[in-house]
Amino acid sequence: MEWNVFIGNFNNGNIETYNIFNHWKFKEDCDDAWQKHKYDFPKFSDVIKRSLSYYFWSKCEWETVLSHWPGNGDRFKDKKIDVYEQVMLNWNVFIIYVWNEYYLKSSRKKELKRINLKINKVSKHISNIDLEEEFEDID
Repeated sequence: MEWNVFIGNFNNGNIETYNIFNHWKFKEDCDDAWQKHKYDFPKFSDVIKRSLSYYFWSKCEWETVLSHWPGNGDRFKDKKIDVYEQVMLNWNVFIIYVWNEYYLKSSRKKELKRINLKINKVSKHISNIDLEEEFEDID
């Protein structure tokens, strides 16, 4: 999954994009939320929102200052924005994206299991045919 936000890089002073799913603990919380609440969208949404706020809300390492360009003196004020606030700007899109990604992933797993079962049945059938042919050649 990928959901990019802007963050400030303290090492080089640049504003960079960051995929919030690269935060391993947040991603782990999302995985756990899916396992526990895959049949309850409102509960799933609530758990993700709480995790998002826990890891990304009002922590200086996740905050960036936005400025208007070109700056016109005191006419425009700078705004501090954190990762949580950036995601919340598109919360509805974000949570549906996350839900659908997990749903598709679990659907693909089920489909792959069905395909593998079919492949196993076919391969057993083929191996049985080969054995029968070998026995016919011996006679």
